[in-house]
Amino acid sequence: MKNGKKILAFILAVMLFISPVSVISYAVSESDMKSKVVSVAQNEVGYEGTGSYSKYGEWYGYQGAWCTTFALWCFNKAGESLGVKLYANIVPSGGNCNSMISWFQNRGRYHKRGSDYTPKKGDLIFFDWSGNGSSQHVGIIKSVSGSTIKTIEGNCSGKVKEKTYTPSGSKPYANISSIMGYGAPDWASVASGSSAPKTTKKKTTKKQTTAKKKTTTKKQTTTKKQTTKQNTTKSKTTKKAETTSQTTTTTQTTTTTTTKPAVLPKDMKLHAATTELQIGDSVKLEYSIEPNNANAVIGYFCDEENIIEIKKGGVITATGEGVATVVVCANDEIYRQMDFTVSSVSSQITKHTPDTPLDTFETSSQLADKDFNQKLRSIGVDAKKLTEHSKYYIIPLYIIGFTALISLAIFAVKKIAKAIKNKKEKNSVD
Repeated sequence: MKNGKKILAFILAVMLFISPVSVISYAVSESDMKSKVVSVAQNEVGYEGTGSYSKYGEWYGYQGAWCTTFALWCFNKAGESLGVKLYANIVPSGGNCNSMISWFQNRGRYHKRGSDYTPKKGDLIFFDWSGNGSSQHVGIIKSVSGSTIKTIEGNCSGKVKEKTYTPSGSKPYANISSIMGYGAPDWASVASGSSAPKTTKKKTTKKQTTAKKKTTTKKQTTTKKQTTKQNTTKSKTTKKAETTSQTTTTTQTTTTTTTKPAVLPKDMKLHAATTELQIGDSVKLEYSIEPNNANAVIGYFCDEENIIEIKKGGVITATGEGVATVVVCANDEIYRQMDFTVSSVSSQITKHTPDTPLDTFETSSQLADKDFNQKLRSIGVDAKKLTEHSKYYIIPLYIIGFTALISLAIFAVKKIAKAIKNKKEKNSVD
């Protein structure tokens, strides 16, 4: 009797195992994901870094201007919280503003301002402050009401801020005219469209799966034969060649293939002879892909087009003073970046003729200035911006300096007067 019960239990267990198993998966809706991304960004409002340092850069592994890394960090954090993959899936895995725009364009999900597209909560919003057709800043859309757009942006003067853009806002930093376009993440690719639990059938028998694949292949083959019969002898030859090619593709999709798949890049490194340039200098930014036999489409991007110009083959030409970040991407998946510092041409060189050889040397004062600027950048101080905004602090500095000089003069006069008085008293005693 006991043996009979054991056998019956074993049979029931086997039947349960080979039968379709009902798997409950809790779906995440598009609305949930959008709200979570905005919520994560909202919680960061008030965070303060510097112009070139942030905790988001620590996460990404690169320190520099961090409006892009802030946006990507928010998507990563939201995805982890919801148990779905958002970062490097519906948004790129890195890059700068212009490379991110390219990433969305390649997927048909970038929309220029002024198009029929209505921006939505959770979209990435790209800005062109200078009006030169290149983006210099990105944020996350919090809400849209008519022509008013509210955003949350990283690296706004070194802080995470909530901002509002309207048609009547001050230009360029609060006016919709500075908006270049919108990157619309493909939320539907990772969402079910409903937050309610959904039941899916998981097939555990290999036989059922194989039968489904065979049916699909047979159906495709029959269709191709019918098409072939309707054509002339010449057409038959062509159609046979096409059918063979397509059948191979089907086999690759459903079974193990005999053809070698394309080798994808796993890593990329950048190389440049120097990153310290003077206006007019050029240097080639080269890259190496690992593994060496990998196939990759390479793109170069820079947000600071007023500082450097990128020419064919990755040739970098310095056009203006400042620090510019060049991003190189492989297959829209691997992103690496390098900073170039551009300074003005030495004022000591005033004339050069073909008969006179031109030798340029950095003076000790130039080296000291460069060293000083590098030290300022290391603590997050942008010497160029200090110079640009000198009007805000130069007059107070003059007043402080003038006051200090007057104080020193008064102090000196008092000292001299006291010394004269002491001398007179001494003479009168004598």
